[in-house]
Amino acid sequence: MTTSNTTADDFSDCEDGESSEQAKARARLRKLILQRGITPITVDQLRAMGDLWPENENVDDFIAAVREWRREGSLRRLP
Repeated sequence: MTTSNTTADDFSDCEDGESSEQAKARARLRKLILQRGITPITVDQLRAMGDLWPENENVDDFIAAVREWRREGSLRRLP
């Protein structure tokens, strides 16, 4: 199993058919990602997410729970 993740840097600055405005937006996004310290999800984090919600529960219930946690200001951290 491969553990690498695709990142924004794996793509060229200007994709085929992409306008200069889109390239600028991509650059702004990269800057925000770096400023906020956002990193790709690791394989271990993905595996941990598998235990986050019971498998037999509806995905809509999961989304509703995440929204409720956000409204409450609750922070759910991965193990």
